[in-house]
This record gives sequence, C-alpha cells and structure tokens, in this order.
Amino acid sequence: GLARQEHGHARFAFDADGTMLAAAIDHVGNAGAYPIPSPLTSAVPVGMLFPGPYRVPDAAFSVKMVYSNTVGRVAYRGPWQFESMAREVLLDKAARQMALDPAELRRRNMLRRQDMPHFNPNGMPFSDATPLETFEQALGMLDYPAFRREQEQARTEGRYIGVGTCTYLEPTAGATPFHATEGATIRIEPSGKVNVYVAGGSAGNSVETTVVQLTADALGVDIADVHTIQGDTAVTPFGAGTSGSRSGPMTAGAVAETASILRERILAIAAHRLEAAVEDIEFTGGQAGIRGVPGKRLTLADIATIAYFQVDALPPGVPAGLEASGRYRATSPMIWANATHLCTCEVDVQTGAVRLLRYIVSEDVGPMINPNVVEGQICGGSVQGIGGALYEHLAYDENGNPVATTFMDYLMPTASEAPVIEIGHVETPSAGPGGFKGVGEGGAIGSAPAVVNAVVDALSPFGVEVDRLPLSPATIVALVDDARAQQVNA
Repeated sequence: GLARQEHGHARFAFDADGTMLAAAIDHVGNAGAYPIPSPLTSAVPVGMLFPGPYRVPDAAFSVKMVYSNTVGRVAYRGPWQFESMAREVLLDKAARQMALDPAELRRRNMLRRQDMPHFNPNGMPFSDATPLETFEQALGMLDYPAFRREQEQARTEGRYIGVGTCTYLEPTAGATPFHATEGATIRIEPSGKVNVYVAGGSAGNSVETTVVQLTADALGVDIADVHTIQGDTAVTPFGAGTSGSRSGPMTAGAVAETASILRERILAIAAHRLEAAVEDIEFTGGQAGIRGVPGKRLTLADIATIAYFQVDALPPGVPAGLEASGRYRATSPMIWANATHLCTCEVDVQTGAVRLLRYIVSEDVGPMINPNVVEGQICGGSVQGIGGALYEHLAYDENGNPVATTFMDYLMPTASEAPVIEIGHVETPSAGPGGFKGVGEGGAIGSAPAVVNAVVDALSPFGVEVDRLPLSPATIVALVDDARAQQVNA
C-alpha cells in the first residue's frame, strides 16, 4: 500500500502580537483503488490534530480522499504526519512574515503542563502533555541563541545553515472499541520459571523485552526467569496486536492485571505455609518471607511446587496451580505523548545538497520501561521521517505505473546519511497503567517538519518557501533559482 500523496491548504490567523486566533486546513489525499478502512486512519486525524500543541480558539477543516488507479492507502507509522508538517512549516512562514523568531512565536502560543487537561477547538481532549517543556529542553540542548549567532557569522562566509523544529502531540493507545482491551496470561512453572503469553507481536518495538521487564517487576522475580510467548493465536489471549503505539501502555495494563492475581495467590500460599498473616508476608527477589524474620523464606519454586503437587497444603479458597489470565480495559480515549524535534543543517546552494549538522529530540513518553527501547524507537522513527523529507519519492508515469520500483530509484537514508540523534526526556506520567505512554510512532511524526524548517531557515536569505516533498538536490536548486529570479524581478 501507499502512504504518500497528500495535498493541503492550511491557514492561521494571528493578532498583532502573534497570538493565534484561528486555524483551518483543507486536505486531499490519495485513497488508492480499494475501499479499505485505512484512508480514514490517515484522513480523520488531520482536522482533529491540526491545531496541535497550541492554544487555538477556533478551527475548521475539510478532508477529502480521492480514489485513483494506484495501490490502496495504508496507515504508515504516525499517519498524522501530514497535519504536523502543514502546521509547523506554516508557523515558521508566519514568523517570517511577522518578523518574529519562530521559537518566540511558538512560545507565545504553546500549551504547557499547567494547561492540562485541555480541549482543542475540534473537541479533542488532551491530558498529561508537556509541549512547551519539551520545546524548551530541545532549545537548551542546542543552545539556540548561540546557534543564531553562528548562523549570522556563517552567512558572512557564504555558508547557509539553518534550524528547524516541530512540536507535536501523539495519540497513543487509542481506546476505540476494537483497541480498548488487551489480555495477558502468566503461568509460573513448578521450577519457578515464568511464562508470559501476550497477543501483541514485536514489530521492531521490542515487545519481548518490555513484557519480560513488566512481568519481572510486577511479580518481584529475576528478569532471567521470565520468558515471553507473543503473537501465537493458538495459545495467547485475544488482543488487537501491535499498532497505534499501544503495546507499552496496553500490555502493561494486561500484565499488571494478571500479575496482581498471581501475586495475591503467591502471598496467600506463603502465608499459609509459614503460618503468618498475609499482610506480614513480603515477596521480593523471587522469595517470600515473614517481614522481620530473615530465616523463614520460600522460593517461588517452593510455592509453585505446593500449588501444583501439594494441593492439600493449599489454603482454603486458593485454586491449584499458578496460572492466571487478565484483561486490561482502557479508561480514557487516548494516552497522549508529545515531543519536540530540532534539526540544524547546512545547504549547498550550488548543488542543493543538505547536510544535517545536529538532530535533537526531547520526548515525553512518561516513565520509561526500558530507555534503550524508547530511544531506539525515537531514532528509527526520526530517520524514517528524514527519508520522507529528503529522499523518498513515490513517482508514477502518466498511466499510473510506479517508476520507482527498486531501491536504486526509491531512495532511503542509510546509516551514512543518518545523523547522530541526541535525546532528552521529560517523564510525565499518564493516568494509564504505570503512567506509561506509547512511543512507537512519534519519531516519524516530528522529523520531516523539523528538517524542512531547517532547510527553509538556511535558505531564508533567498526568500525560499517550500510547498512540496522530498527536498531533493534538484528541487532545492530549482527553489533557490526561482527565489532569486523573483528577487530580481521584484
């Protein structure tokens, strides 16, 4: 399927001080040839999310999907990239027209933590989000004032460097009826080893790592004793799978729900065997004991042996075995993550080549289950978005046949083109399980607008404005030539 070919006309209204008054966007997208639901996944969020992380009193939008003789439309990692691109590029353009620094224009209008909960003009509720906080952290990591001084000096030397940002809100763990629940099954073997069965399978998002960590933490066992079985529909509970940046918060809820059932059973068996009250039992490091009595302890294997093979020794009301299933049901329509992406670049106006200098991300995905996994998702998504900004182009001939049919023609960034990505974190808990938020798609949302704004900022002495992607060298040279011609004719 395709996830390109979108066109839009976006507008903002400001007062004389740069305060936002209204926003509007008209969107037209290519739905492909088939009546599948995916076009709506991309189109519907355009209007709902176009106001983004800003205080906008009024907004309007229209969305149109057009059927064509191309492959079907699919949702592709962060399908709300389009409105973020339109909004953030337009904000930079507005700042130039008002002779304001783009960072200052954003500061005057951006939501912050104390504004939560917040409803945007299209009725979308936001909570637990920190747009301004991530924005300021990203600017601080760059030393924004110092970069502006460096930029002025570079221009006197005939070099063109620029900086661009994108701040966005990412809806994660969406609780549509189909996605509103997630299940988990945990079985503790007589050996004390733990098997966890979850519906979602890893799609490069390390479900196998995070599920093991969540289970080990919830049960109080060593991570080496936990094994996960994922995505096998013959044995795992039913679930909606891996999509929509839902695996972290939804699976966390399911694992926590299930682990709490087993933990109560473990404590009850241990209390009965140790002849103590349940409230006096502590279970840590895979062992249960009486609080304050270090000599009397049972391992998890001891407790499992009782549960499976010494059922007459179980306390009244406790079933045999140590296996349980639980199901988490989301309590809010969305869990909101947010981030700011910041890019600096240098543009060679003779060749159109773009060299990324620094790439910074400040992300708020709540408490992190595994920082390495979180940062891996951010880096992968960011490079993906950079590809959309500078390289990837799905071209067709006049008969609708794709002309970029190999990776010789359809360009993508490799490790050679990818920048070093510097990451900062603002960890604001959500109201969901563990305070977790999703992170799978954010990198791909914020990266392309940040790169485009950096390129346009670098070329601002020529008056270049961008209205198409990708920004290939040929496109950049053409934009610079057109802008120079307009300056001559002005």
